[in-house]
Amino acid sequence: IIYPSTLKALTEYCLKQSIIFRELKHIRTIGETLSTENRQAASTVFNAKVEDVYSSQEVGIIALECPLSGLYHVSAENLIVEVLNEHGEPCKSSETGRLVITDLHNFATPLIRYDIRDFAEVGPPCPCGRGSPTIKRIHGRERNLIMMPSGKKHWPLTGFMHFRDIAPIRQYQLIQETLEMIEVRLVTARALTADEEQKIGSVIQRALDYPFQLRFT
Repeated sequence: IIYPSTLKALTEYCLKQSIIFRELKHIRTIGETLSTENRQAASTVFNAKVEDVYSSQEVGIIALECPLSGLYHVSAENLIVEVLNEHGEPCKSSETGRLVITDLHNFATPLIRYDIRDFAEVGPPCPCGRGSPTIKRIHGRERNLIMMPSGKKHWPLTGFMHFRDIAPIRQYQLIQETLEMIEVRLVTARALTADEEQKIGSVIQRALDYPFQLRFT
């Protein structure tokens, strides 16, 4: 059981050091958004099935990944999970909206239509036949959205998978200061050269699909 960010670091380390866990069968990720790239890399390196759980500290397990379809089954026995559009109306299948959750068993401090500030895509009926509502994809928190100069918002790619091919970057953080400016905070093993900064910047701009001004700190 592991956080996706920790799984990513462990995958990279084990690949570099040629470490193999021969008895490992399943990896369960919790607490953060699991990217497709992270899932595929871990599955390949560890030769194990990666299963994601969507949960929160406030309400516990919200949805579990179906082993048949990959959809997330909502914990309908414990929670009412609604996905709402910008007008507060229920989203249809394949539409993305914000999650509000009602806890059916918390009698001490009831949470009724609690806005958890996550966004998700509504899934179709699952072919496994369980019959519970499904979520196709958890996009992440509202704070992780980027606003493009056009006014459109989306969850961006950053190109982080290529950072360590260029320089010894240990951690990174991107902060959008304006519609045109992004601050790039890096933790590195050593100071980067101007050429490395330029290459990292190019990777980020391509991933964001816009030539934002980048300020490295």
